[in-house]
Amino acid sequence: MKEDRAHRPGFVEPYRVVCYLASWSNYREGSGSFNVSYIVPDHCTHLVYTFAGLNIGGGIDSLDYFNDVNVNKGYARVVALKEENPCLKVLLAIGGWNEGSEKYSLMAERESTRDAFADQTLRYLVHYGFDGLDLDWEYPTMRGGIPEDRENFVLLVQALRNRFARRNKILTAAISASKQILQAGYDLPKLCEELDFINLMTYDYSRSDKATLDAPLYGDSTTGETIDTTIAYISKSGCPMAKFSLGITTHAKTYTVVPSRLMAPGIKAVSPGAPGPYTRSAGSLGYNEVCEMLKPNRTTPNPWVVKSLAQNAVKYAYHDDQWMTFDGIETIGTKVKYAMDKKLGGIMLWTIDTDDFQGDCHNEAYPLLQTVLRMLGYVRKA
Repeated sequence: MKEDRAHRPGFVEPYRVVCYLASWSNYREGSGSFNVSYIVPDHCTHLVYTFAGLNIGGGIDSLDYFNDVNVNKGYARVVALKEENPCLKVLLAIGGWNEGSEKYSLMAERESTRDAFADQTLRYLVHYGFDGLDLDWEYPTMRGGIPEDRENFVLLVQALRNRFARRNKILTAAISASKQILQAGYDLPKLCEELDFINLMTYDYSRSDKATLDAPLYGDSTTGETIDTTIAYISKSGCPMAKFSLGITTHAKTYTVVPSRLMAPGIKAVSPGAPGPYTRSAGSLGYNEVCEMLKPNRTTPNPWVVKSLAQNAVKYAYHDDQWMTFDGIETIGTKVKYAMDKKLGGIMLWTIDTDDFQGDCHNEAYPLLQTVLRMLGYVRKA
């Protein structure tokens, strides 16, 4: 049977589908344990392995040598996926929240350390077979950074671009969606000239003191910034909108609240929500944990109350003192259509390992990723 290449992301790429993989997800227990064998290479145009970090000498290095290189061989296993889909691009991300900002600020401050980092990074990527680098410095000028980080980040990107051009390596960045951080930390017109594309982290809009929506598309009286306000700001930068990927998260933001008659967004939060059985992180759940909690029970009614907010294109749910905000199939479909209407270059998914990757809750594995693919035209609609 002749292959229908028009519906394979690896062959026709009108839109990017950027899939982030949390390398530590294989340490999770039970049904939440994820490994590279679960990845379908045709589901993504770009696969980003997270995270490498900065070592004491200011060079790129593994943050978990056991997992990445030595025993579990995470680097080699993700790069090997290109054997199944030669058009898949596999990138290595450096940074992340836990890496902080200060040491990246110090590395980017001087030309000599920028150049040394760029030279060593190119060698590192070539050695392990990666197609490129995703910069996830969180965030320039913030968390111990300095005001000069804004300019120095551009200089760092330029140093990397100069080296990467020799070996045709891809250079991208994941950046905050907060207007305050965007203004302070990123010279978007200059970055757009150097980066192949930019992944917008268009989530984490929620607050810690109130149970608020994490990724609202549009605003109302309970929201501050939204996806739409971020895109409106980005559109004034002069960058081609196709440079940007809209970020969608497979994580729920969770809170512990004081139960009341009105459990709507804006209710006071006491603390982060209870951790889930797989991710085990207070204040956050994977969609695979959420969908199991909300799955109908044949013998007793499910105690969770689920609300869909069409205006915000987001869901929230509550039970006793637990409250969570998350995206489902319908809300993700709305956001993908929004990205297409705004002429963005694609979708970024953070992260594929907390999608329902085993299909425990739906009739298919990866229901959130599959929704993205269907909306973008990569998979035939039923």
